[in-house]
Amino acid sequence: MRKVDLNVDIGEGFPYDEALLEFASSANVCCGEHAGSWDLTLETIELCRRKGVRIGMHPGFPDRESMGRRMPEEDELKNWNLSLLRQIARFLVTGAAQYVKPHGAWYNLLAMSEAELSASREQAVHARTVVLADVSGLPFVLLGASELVGALRMTGRKVIEEGFADRAYLPNGTLMPRSEPGAVLHDPKEIAAQVLRLAPEVDSICLHGDTPGCLEFAEMVHRTLEDSGYEVGY
Repeated sequence: MRKVDLNVDIGEGFPYDEALLEFASSANVCCGEHAGSWDLTLETIELCRRKGVRIGMHPGFPDRESMGRRMPEEDELKNWNLSLLRQIARFLVTGAAQYVKPHGAWYNLLAMSEAELSASREQAVHARTVVLADVSGLPFVLLGASELVGALRMTGRKVIEEGFADRAYLPNGTLMPRSEPGAVLHDPKEIAAQVLRLAPEVDSICLHGDTPGCLEFAEMVHRTLEDSGYEVGY
């Protein structure tokens, strides 16, 4: 039976963290900068340990207004990227993390192809520099089939390829920007179909903890995978 991991973003201050862990096999725990707090991060790590769920750190740009989803301006690049490295270093001290999953705009920058970088090349170069500067040795969770996946594997770094149950994709395989209508999926049938399309292609499937109806979707996605012959795990 093929295994597919089901991961959720938690520790960001939304109310369904513990309930989501009934269905997830991995949890991306916010580092307390793009949302939440360090105290909430520590509480969430203990919650995951009690539930027996694999823990990943989930660092993001320290912009709470956009929840880490805004691209950095030129004068913000240095401080924001230093913040990412500080978040990784602080989380490592807990000894809990088994992988690193970039959040929000950082994740999207890492998913861009060379052909897409005309307007964001400097931000993307800096974003990738943070990955290369990270000395944790932990696997990175990245968008499945993105160019950086292959580049990192050539350096010997382990990568977990990811797909999204509740996000729309563009024809080139990247995620539709949240600013566009239809970027977040809400139709259960559409989500189930996307999960079954992604499951043979990726190592892990993500559900967001801040999507309305996320708890119902998590139960449905878990059931859809099991009914289709997959074991939810890693």
